[in-house]
Amino acid sequence: MIETLISGITYSSLLSLMALGITLLYRTTKVPNFAHASFVVFGIYTSYTLALLGYNPYLGTLLGFIVSGIIALILFYALLEPLRRRKSSIFILMMATLTYDILMFGIINIYADYLQTTFKIPARNVYLAPQDFTLIGLKGVTIVSTSLLIVLLMLLYILLNRTIIGAALRAVMENPSLAQANGINVSLMLALSWFLAGGLAGVAGALLPMYMMTDPSTGMLLIAPMFCASILGGLEQIYGAPLGGFILGLATTVLVSWLSGVIGYWIMTYSLMVPYITLIVTLIFIPRGVVSIILKR
Repeated sequence: MIETLISGITYSSLLSLMALGITLLYRTTKVPNFAHASFVVFGIYTSYTLALLGYNPYLGTLLGFIVSGIIALILFYALLEPLRRRKSSIFILMMATLTYDILMFGIINIYADYLQTTFKIPARNVYLAPQDFTLIGLKGVTIVSTSLLIVLLMLLYILLNRTIIGAALRAVMENPSLAQANGINVSLMLALSWFLAGGLAGVAGALLPMYMMTDPSTGMLLIAPMFCASILGGLEQIYGAPLGGFILGLATTVLVSWLSGVIGYWIMTYSLMVPYITLIVTLIFIPRGVVSIILKR
C-alpha cells in the first residue's frame, strides 16, 4: 500500500504540473487548450533524446520547458493571435488548438519513425525508469516531480504577485481591454502565459518516461485527466490545479488499488473511467471547482 501511495503522489505531481498550464491558459485567454497534449509529448521526447545522446534524462526538465514553451509560442503567434485579432469566437480558437495538436502529433510520429527506421531505436516505447536513481528508498522521479511542483508553484506565485510583469499579466487576466487601455502589451502578456503553460507541460512530459511507458499518443491519453484535474480544482483559480491534480491522481491510483483489494482486481480495468466520473460529478455539484468551496469558508 505504501508503494501505491508513493506512486499516487508521483502521478499526482505530474498531473498537477500539466493541469496548472491548462488552468493558467484558461484564466488568461478563456481558451480550452487541446494542444496541451502535444506540449507534454514534446517534453517526453526531449528527455528521451537527451538519454539517447548519453545525457542525464533529468536535464530534459529544463530543456523540455524551453522546447515545449517554444512549441506553445508557435501556436500562439501562428494561429491564435491572428484569430484573436479578428475577434474569432472561443470555439474557433479551441478548434485551432485541436488542429495544431493533430499537426504536432504527426510531427512527433515522424520523429519516432525516423529514429526507429534509421537507427533501429525503439522510439515508440519510451521508458527511462531503469536509468532512474534511488534516494532514501524513493525513486528519483518521485522526489524530483514533487520538488519541482513545489518550486514551480512558488516561482509562479512570486512572478504573479511580486513582479511588474506579474501585475501586468494579472491585469490581462482580469480585463484585457482595460489593461490595453492602460498601456499594457496584451499580446506580449498572452504570449508569456502560453510559454509558461507550454513549459510546465514540457517539464511534466520530460519526467513521464521515468514513471510510465510512453509513446507519441501518451498526450492524447492524458488530455482527459489534465482537463478533469483543472476543472476539479477550479478553472478560475490557478492554484486550484495542484489540488485537483492530487485529488484525481490519488483517486485514480490509491483509491482504485484499495477497491481492487475489496471488491476484486477486475475494478482496475475501469480505472480510466475515474477522470470522466470525476468530471461529471464536478460539473453537476461543484462547477466552479473545489477551491470555490474552500474560499466560501
